[in-house]
Amino acid sequence: MHFRGQTVKGVAFLACYALVLMVLLSPLMPLAVVTLLQASNVPAVVVGKLLQAATNYRNGHTGQLSAITIFLLFGGSLTRIFTSIQETGDPLMAGVFVVSSLCNGLIAAQVLFYWNSKPPQKQKKEQ
Repeated sequence: MHFRGQTVKGVAFLACYALVLMVLLSPLMPLAVVTLLQASNVPAVVVGKLLQAATNYRNGHTGQLSAITIFLLFGGSLTRIFTSIQETGDPLMAGVFVVSSLCNGLIAAQVLFYWNSKPPQKQKKEQ
């Protein structure tokens, strides 16, 4: 925002963000609110990944998705299941990572399935 000439607006946003973060991380915040916010992450993950999977299916290829990035996301989300169970024992947190792993696994499977698929070439218009 600074480079758009809106430095004051950017600083105000940063201050508001820091204030909200301090409130959310403080002991004053009820655990039920933190749990609700944590659980609200699941629909965002599912919708985002399923939209990507549907686009891949509709196109018949994965476009420019980086295979290494997709497989690292999948492996990372599987690892997060294990670490969240070991470190916190929180079933909600582990559940979020299970859902994330399933969605990442779907996209990883599409990368493998569409590995040799190429996007259709656009035809040049002749005049």
